[in-house]
Amino acid sequence: MPMGYLPAMRGKAIRPILILASASPRRREILGRLGIPFCAEPSGLPEPPRKPHETPHGYAVRLARLKAKEVARRHASGIVLAADTIVVVRNRILAKPGNRAEARSMLKLLSGRWHEVATGICIMDCETLRNRSAFSRSRVHFRRLSRTEMEWYLATGEYRDKAGAYGAQGYASLFIDRIEGCYFNIVGFPVATFEKLCRRAGINPIAAFRAAT
Repeated sequence: MPMGYLPAMRGKAIRPILILASASPRRREILGRLGIPFCAEPSGLPEPPRKPHETPHGYAVRLARLKAKEVARRHASGIVLAADTIVVVRNRILAKPGNRAEARSMLKLLSGRWHEVATGICIMDCETLRNRSAFSRSRVHFRRLSRTEMEWYLATGEYRDKAGAYGAQGYASLFIDRIEGCYFNIVGFPVATFEKLCRRAGINPIAAFRAAT
C-alpha cells in the first residue's frame, strides 16, 4: 500500500492531507503556486547542534526528519512535509543571524565567493511514521560587494530570519551573478525533490492531495 493511503473504507481509499511543518512564507507560496492544498503547522522543535563528522547536507536531512516527526505525532492521519535549508561556506554552516553584526560578517564571508545551499526534505506518514527523505544542493556565487552595498542591504532588514543572512528571491538577488542547480532549493523548497519523494512513496502529489479537498 502506498505511503499515506489508509485502508479502504467502503471500497475507497482515504486520501492523505498534506501538512506543511514550516512557518516559511516562501514554502507556503511555492506550494500554493503548485495548486496543492495544504495546511501549515510549524514545528516548535529546537534545532539540535550538528554532530561531529556530520556532513552539512546530512545535518539538513536530520533536521527535516526531526521536524516532520514532531508534527506527525500530533495527528492520527495525513502526510507531513518538512524541510530545512542551510547555507554552507567551506564546510561551515551559516545559520540565521542573531543580529545585524552577525549578518554583516556573513555578507563579508559570502562576498566574491561561491557557497552552497542545501535543503533537507522529508515526507512522513502520520499514522505509521514511515518516511522518505532526501536533499538538494545548489551552488551560488556572490559578486564582490562594497561596504556601501552591504550596509544598504542590512538597512532593508531582509537578512532577518534568513539562513546565511540573505534571501535570493528579494533584494539580495542583486548580489547573485551565478547559480548552479535548482533555484527553488535556494529559496527553500526544492520542488523537483519533493515530487521525486512523493513518487517513491507511491503518491501522485497532484492527484492525491487535490482529491483530499
